[in-house]
Amino acid sequence: MKRNTKEWKEKRAEFLKGKTCAWCGSSGSLCIHIPRAFSPAQVSSEIYSAAYARFREVYRQKYQKFDCIPTGKHRHKSHPTWHKASTVHKIEPDHTDLEEQFIEFLLEDSGEGNFKKLYHEWLEETGIKALIEEEVKKAEEECESLTNAVVLCKRCHFASLRGMNLCPECRNKYKSVNYETCFECLPEEKKAEFRARQS
Repeated sequence: MKRNTKEWKEKRAEFLKGKTCAWCGSSGSLCIHIPRAFSPAQVSSEIYSAAYARFREVYRQKYQKFDCIPTGKHRHKSHPTWHKASTVHKIEPDHTDLEEQFIEFLLEDSGEGNFKKLYHEWLEETGIKALIEEEVKKAEEECESLTNAVVLCKRCHFASLRGMNLCPECRNKYKSVNYETCFECLPEEKKAEFRARQS
């Protein structure tokens, strides 16, 4: 359903009726927000990403041959970073489970130049393309029915598009979704640690 149709405007008005912003509680300038995880574009992107990673492995096994060349480095349980075998350690290392380092050298690529074509053929053959279309259609239907929709004011909606949400402590400032609170609501010792890192 297009957002500029009369039907959509009526549906939107009905959905927003009597509601307030789910984040800040404001009743003004409300809009309908579909969380990114439920958007058709995100659903499609996630499945395609997983499929692409899987096909890279399939392609590697089916079309490529590698030779493993030792680098002359190894690592021990007691010294987990890679280092030259000739390195003299201050403390005698634990040689149990000594791991040699190798690099892979591509010998042959029988599908060379056809990766994209083979990838799309694989998507068709495995039914993944049909699955993506089905999941995207389902996500579009859920968007239309507003199943996963959230009511936000325009201020909170704008923040959500920038990867931010409302601080649960002060309920006033916005912060990155990666942080628990905004800077102002952090305990003093955490603020001091942050300032020390900055300077």
